[in-house]
Amino acid sequence: MNYNLQQELMIHGLIKEKMRTLHDQLNDRKVPLTETQRDLSIRECREYQELLYQNRLHRQSETR
Repeated sequence: MNYNLQQELMIHGLIKEKMRTLHDQLNDRKVPLTETQRDLSIRECREYQELLYQNRLHRQSETR
């Protein structure tokens, strides 16, 4: 599926916001996560990082 630049930038912003939330959740000392919750959050964070990477590659290939 192809997205225009504005849509890709919106996706990028939403992913960055979600990753910030996940990082805050993982590093919050006041509300400790169970091991399962921590593993799921880490996995989700990695998936978002991969999505950001693929999004960036796609944008770079479109501009060339």
